[in-house]
Amino acid sequence: MHALQLGDREAFDALYRRYSEHIYAFCLKLTGAHSLAEDVTHDTFVSLYRNIDELHDANRFHSWLFTIARNNIYNQLRHSRRNGFLDVESVWDDETPFSLVEQADAKEIVSNCIGKLKIEYREVLFLREFEQRSYEEIADITGTTQSSVKSRLFKARRALTEKLIPYFKE
Repeated sequence: MHALQLGDREAFDALYRRYSEHIYAFCLKLTGAHSLAEDVTHDTFVSLYRNIDELHDANRFHSWLFTIARNNIYNQLRHSRRNGFLDVESVWDDETPFSLVEQADAKEIVSNCIGKLKIEYREVLFLREFEQRSYEEIADITGTTQSSVKSRLFKARRALTEKLIPYFKE
């Protein structure tokens, strides 16, 4: 990070190699679209390159980078939806897991159910369960409080459990 701030182009390449897969996975989980995830990942690293001088604490780099990705995702969604952000009261988008065609593979069923969660619930679930981020880091990335993160995570887990029960009763 410090080398990039000093203009070392190889430092950017090293940061890209280290973090691009994580950022892409985050974007893909939140958007559900490969091409959009690729675009947002690209935009995230362009923003990183242009704004590296704004980061003064190297310990916050990871959170800062994920915050850039998150903001880019929300900007893309804001442009694609005329009604603005999703209704916070409801956890699920219009499609539910019950509208999915029967699937034999349990991993695919769970993945599809996670993909149906509204983005603000999907992101905290992904950051906590897949990226192993702390509540503090997630709050920093999402621009919310730790209690909000815990609440969203609780709601996401509860809603996910309820939707998966019919698939895994036995």
